[in-house]
Amino acid sequence: MKHRYIGIVVYICVAIYTLAAILVSLHRFWQFEVFYYDFGIFDQAIWHVSRFLPPVIDHFVIPGKIIFADHFSPSIFLLTPIYWLTDRPEALLILQAAAVGLSALVLYKLSERLIKYPFVSGAVTCAYLLFVGTQNALIADIHEVTFMMLPLMLTLYAVTVKNKKMFWVTFLITLGFKESSALLGVALAIYIYFHNKTWKNTAIITAIISVVWGYTATQIIIPYFYGRPYFYTPHFDSNPLTVLSTLIDDPIKQKTLLWSFASFGFLPVLHPLSWPLILQDLATRFMQGDFSLRWGLGLHYSAQMAVILAFSSVRTLKNLQNKNRNTIILPANGILLISGSLILHRFILRGPLGLAYNPAFYQNTKNFRFLNDLIARVPKGATVMTMNNIAPHMIHTHKVYLIRGVYEDFMPEYFLLDLREGQNFNNFFGADIEAVKLTLPNDTRYSVYYQNGDQIIYKRNN
Repeated sequence: MKHRYIGIVVYICVAIYTLAAILVSLHRFWQFEVFYYDFGIFDQAIWHVSRFLPPVIDHFVIPGKIIFADHFSPSIFLLTPIYWLTDRPEALLILQAAAVGLSALVLYKLSERLIKYPFVSGAVTCAYLLFVGTQNALIADIHEVTFMMLPLMLTLYAVTVKNKKMFWVTFLITLGFKESSALLGVALAIYIYFHNKTWKNTAIITAIISVVWGYTATQIIIPYFYGRPYFYTPHFDSNPLTVLSTLIDDPIKQKTLLWSFASFGFLPVLHPLSWPLILQDLATRFMQGDFSLRWGLGLHYSAQMAVILAFSSVRTLKNLQNKNRNTIILPANGILLISGSLILHRFILRGPLGLAYNPAFYQNTKNFRFLNDLIARVPKGATVMTMNNIAPHMIHTHKVYLIRGVYEDFMPEYFLLDLREGQNFNNFFGADIEAVKLTLPNDTRYSVYYQNGDQIIYKRNN
């Protein structure tokens, strides 16, 4: 009976967490803190497919091309039906939070299958959700790898319960969320091969499929749509020592490793079978040139790692249970996981979902109504060039382009600008806004259509 109550508490906590993630995500959207890069790119592709159109996106490197020129993520189109029910872009934010919440429930059920202490299973689930990498993935727009957390967790659950049908369905869906999942598939194959002797053939086939998938996606499909070689290939040195040193050669990487493992009580370190899974994730993030944005715990770059660390923590706890029956080791680890997660969330890393219980955060939404009024002045269906934070609010009602300093190739019907000082620099991402501010007022092809202080709409003259 006591065990059942713990399960109920876990389900309630996951539901509250999911609601908090939805609220924070929605209000950030309404506060114009969600950007076309990357929310709009995925949303625009999914929206077009929901209307049975090619998934063409606006992109500074590949403008006007199908999204597969950037990344090959066909599994994102499983989300298409949501836009048969609603035309609100916020729907994807709700779906993303729900996907992560469901992945936490799968983790809890997986842990229950292996560990006889429901409290400890709930503690791992708590660590998974409060991990700042999970929280940042939830509030940083939408990304394919954040949605991938659910099928990946289901794949690991299928491996745990030895359900091959479930494994193949969820694994192929996971693979389809990004071309770089090929490395994840190879690492998973290594794990399966050494973990389950009866699944060795499955492991070999998994590795083969992953390699074929990775080669086909990065060497054939993406170059075909892009017109150039694949851009995101990690750079591996032939010297293993150099490769390992690359994982710790920068303070940002060191902090990411420290706080990631600390968030799970360093339990993943004690499960060597999961090391290939961990290393492949680190390799794709830390060995891709000077992409320091990927090295930290921000944005969505720790989403996959959150699933792997949670799973390897459960496996470590299972091993501790086998070796230390009838002791307090597991309950003690559960207490450490919960207390450590709460301390990291509240006082050290300051998890962003803390905004959910900050009244001032919700009050701030009212301060952005003027931008909604500004958007409403542009006729629906018109072509418009606007800013990174405004574009997501217009992609279902207008043909939207991001601002360029050189716009002659686009010649939109409208320019919509918010030129207030002190804005988030991401609002002007990719835009030579100073050039635009100098050029547009002197361009005789455009005239001011509406102006209210720093908010200006230019209209192309007929």
